[in-house]
Amino acid sequence: MDVKEDEKKGIQSIESGFSIVKAVSLAEEPLTITELSKLCDMPKSQLYRYLISLCRIGFLEKGPDLRYSLGNELTSIGLHAMKKVDIRVKALPYIKKLNELLDDTVALAIWIEKEGPIFISWEESRKPININVRIGSVVPLTTSATGNIFAAFYPPEKTKELIDRELGSDQTERAALESLLTNVKKDKYAYTETHLPGITAISAPVFDQKNDLVASLSVIVLNGVLDSSKHSFATTELIKTAEELSSQLGYLHL
Repeated sequence: MDVKEDEKKGIQSIESGFSIVKAVSLAEEPLTITELSKLCDMPKSQLYRYLISLCRIGFLEKGPDLRYSLGNELTSIGLHAMKKVDIRVKALPYIKKLNELLDDTVALAIWIEKEGPIFISWEESRKPININVRIGSVVPLTTSATGNIFAAFYPPEKTKELIDRELGSDQTERAALESLLTNVKKDKYAYTETHLPGITAISAPVFDQKNDLVASLSVIVLNGVLDSSKHSFATTELIKTAEELSSQLGYLHL
């Protein structure tokens, strides 16, 4: 048998499984088996067997409404790949520079669809006691400095579902959040001392050449170590570093 001809054959089931995962990833919302059957041009009986396996290995997950969305294992694989993406590579010198200047933990977070803000890179402080940020950690939009940056600057249609999930129907908290985000937009930074007991964090937005938010740069320390006020040294340097990184990504400061 010709080797080249044999290589062309591949494994059809892997290709079919990928087409299913890709269809789910491109959808705006979770899909039913009927919708997937039409998108993938595959009979439900055959599709169902793929869905069982894809859910079993964590590439997809089946909700209580019987709709399918991307699973945690696939998100985890994506995060490992993201360690190599351009934003992380370009951000690393700025993270190290700010870390050396402040000697505090500095972290970078990006947005993952259906998950929210997730830390993808960090540089820890050299102090005897410091904050360890876990790569892949998801942070809330409403109660964390990093989350507040995305809630303020990321498209509302992307953040609405997560904010609704965190706040529920509490109108008082919604009003307080709107007021907070107004200040975040005006000051170009966010801070919190309440998300995790004993920890203070300040965060600033990072934009790209399209003027879109692509990341949040944060300084995370123990309470009482850092002045989180707008004109403090740490806040000023954080905002300055975030702006320098934004410029590196092509953002034009108007």
